Amino acid sequence: MMGGTLASRITGLLRTSLLNQLFDSRVTDAFTVAVRVPNLFRELLAEGALANSFVPTYAKADSEARNAIARALFSLLLLINGALTLVAVLAAPWIVDLLLGGPGSVDRDLAILLTRAVFPFLLAVSLSAWAMGILQARERFLAPAWAPVALNVVAVAGMLAYPGAAVPLAVAFALGGLTQFLVQLPALARLGALPRPAWPWHPQLVPVLVLMLPFAFTTSGRQALNVVATRVLNDLPAGSQTAWFNADLFLSLALGLFAVSPAVAWYARLSNLEREGRSDDFGSTLQAGLRFIAFWSALAGGLLLTLAEPAVRVVFDWLSLVGGGLDDARLRLTVEAARPIGLAVLPLGLHQLLTRAWYVRGRVRTPIAVALVFLTLQGVLFFNLGPVLGVAGLAWGAAAAAWVQLLLMGALTARQERLNLASLAGFVLGVVVLTAAASAAAWVAASAVPAANWWGWLARLTAGGITGLVVYLLAGRALRLDEARLPRRSV
Repeated sequence: MMGGTLASRITGLLRTSLLNQLFDSRVTDAFTVAVRVPNLFRELLAEGALANSFVPTYAKADSEARNAIARALFSLLLLINGALTLVAVLAAPWIVDLLLGGPGSVDRDLAILLTRAVFPFLLAVSLSAWAMGILQARERFLAPAWAPVALNVVAVAGMLAYPGAAVPLAVAFALGGLTQFLVQLPALARLGALPRPAWPWHPQLVPVLVLMLPFAFTTSGRQALNVVATRVLNDLPAGSQTAWFNADLFLSLALGLFAVSPAVAWYARLSNLEREGRSDDFGSTLQAGLRFIAFWSALAGGLLLTLAEPAVRVVFDWLSLVGGGLDDARLRLTVEAARPIGLAVLPLGLHQLLTRAWYVRGRVRTPIAVALVFLTLQGVLFFNLGPVLGVAGLAWGAAAAAWVQLLLMGALTARQERLNLASLAGFVLGVVVLTAAASAAAWVAASAVPAANWWGWLARLTAGGITGLVVYLLAGRALRLDEARLPRRSV
């Protein structure tokens, strides 16, 4: 699982890097808009809600019911995704107009063309999620862990074969989704669980759909926010759509490594405590998890803020070594967005575990309500800060809304679980101070390294990152923080 996840992150980073360097801003902006709608339904019908709701229902069923549920869901996904694809192809102009809101920096006609070309990706990735759900429920993790690598490899191959060509880019992305599904078929065959058409309904699909509802609320809010962001960015200079996408990639990487992974680990422990009725240990375990995530996500956010430019140049400009690379406009815009987005890592990281504590208890209304407040506030900030500060305004808005969300969710969770809020707040303030010191040391170390070319920027990023990490850990050790030791000591 760890190897597959790491390989998926690396190949995904390569895919995004090549997208920036092999295609001009006209194509990347239009492609970013085109994948908005497939990604909306991807969260509902694929890796997001479907995976989270299907696995427990499938795992609890007996052998005969499992096959019936799986076949019914497979046929249902074919029907739903087929209908959505047909509607999207026909309604692509209306969809793009809804996203853009009017003339701007994005090529409307190209965005329509790419929307039609890329939308079959949704069907492919939904079937892939169906296969992943079955394999994970049967405790077969190798194929689903490595399957996303296949998507990235095919997409990268398409980019290299047709650099700069818009339609082959979209087709390669869709074919990558299909390959992600196909590489899991041998594992399904060994379990006797290959897909077969059936009547697209089964009574035990009801709990699957019920479990999807809470996710649907937050997903619809996030996608409405994406529409807001797309419209604001459409009024900004060309390349802004791509820059925001790039900055969000750095945010996702930081959260995935330093917040989501530990949150999943603590989620399992909290679930066991809830099942065993050990309420006295629930709060202390939750507090330990929050401290651990705060310690590491604070450093990740601080270093992203401090080392944004060398990080962006290293990831998105390595083809400059052979005469290519990212144009100055998109590079500058990506740096402008990536810096303030680092301030969102800590609050969003803590929110990962805070919401899971409520789901363990079976209380979903509170985190949903808080999420909708957060998304509404973020949308308002996008509209007000974007026109004034450009793409950086969206990053500042996201960070500000994330801190408001953390304060609200933290206070509600502390009261619900009887957390020591004063102690936790003091710890968070302490790691923020440590992060400031480590980030300052990282900036000094990085600034001392000349950066005449890509190798220089790599040396600058390495010097700054290592210095910041060492200073941070030494300071944590000096203060005798358990979180500064090996992760196992905190878990």
